[in-house]
Amino acid sequence: MIAFLRGTVQDCSEEALILEVNGVGFRILMAASALQQLQSGDTVLIHTYLAHKEEAMLLYGFLNQDDKALFSKIISVSGVGPKTGLAVLSFFSAAEFCQAIFNEDAKLLSKVPGIGQKTAQRLILELKSTLAKALKQTPGSLASVSTPLPSADDAIAALEALGYERIVAFKAVQEVRAGNPHLDLQAVIKTALKMLMKE
Repeated sequence: MIAFLRGTVQDCSEEALILEVNGVGFRILMAASALQQLQSGDTVLIHTYLAHKEEAMLLYGFLNQDDKALFSKIISVSGVGPKTGLAVLSFFSAAEFCQAIFNEDAKLLSKVPGIGQKTAQRLILELKSTLAKALKQTPGSLASVSTPLPSADDAIAALEALGYERIVAFKAVQEVRAGNPHLDLQAVIKTALKMLMKE
């Protein structure tokens, strides 16, 4: 497997670049957000992933190891292929994608081309624990990702069980989380409850 290539950018299109390495041109498929950072003539190191298909071998490229590792995890989810993996990296930064997974935000994930509601739910189900474990093992990686947040729905449901209307519970939970996004579930419920009891 080709782990990386260092060479000169010869050409960039909307979906791929041509990288010249010692006189050989490699066509490397990349996320749009990565391609926008490159220009013809740049000397770059591209981390690569080689995908085998029946009719061809396709080379996918990434500007850093985080994106490559995340891509590998995304395409490990059943029903998600490399094309969708690149679409995710074009739509989100690695940190933003992890946060969407931790927040169980299927609605946001389904905005990525090629990802419907069912696929978004599958990504959350299969990646949430995997990504959390990876972040614990490599704390310097994806430093802008906060610890997994409790689902707002869980806190809202708890307040509803105590007799509050859903819209009232929703507003209270949103206000608490906006003020301190790192509270755990019990703290969110307790703080929201105190807020509602003062009203």
